[in-house]
Amino acid sequence: MKHKAAFHLQLEQRLLIVTAKGVWTLNDAKEYVRALRKLVQPITEQAWAIIMDTSAWQLSPADVFAILQDNTRWCFEHKLVMAVTILPEDQLLKWQFAKATSIEKPEGFISELAEDMATARQLVRAAKVIAES
Repeated sequence: MKHKAAFHLQLEQRLLIVTAKGVWTLNDAKEYVRALRKLVQPITEQAWAIIMDTSAWQLSPADVFAILQDNTRWCFEHKLVMAVTILPEDQLLKWQFAKATSIEKPEGFISELAEDMATARQLVRAAKVIAES
């Protein structure tokens, strides 16, 4: 049986779009971090933003939290200035996402919630934190 991808990453200039799907194993979390860092490496000298669509994410083992927290810290250290998150409806999943990304945010960091991708894109445009290149 083929393993379904737990995430999809798409880089549009200095905006990274992440779609998280299903249950993440420890290996999925490690692969996500590796793929994300490789993809954004060329843009980490300038401000960049991320849209995280977690609406199809499911409960994952607690051991992925530390990996995701470390990755969030790495992103902040490499000029991530804004995150817009599309959260699942489930309150437990919202709590899990909050735990997986709970680290101190840098001063001036913008964190927004959106209902859908169109709204998320509008929020990034309106914030004007990443200039169009």
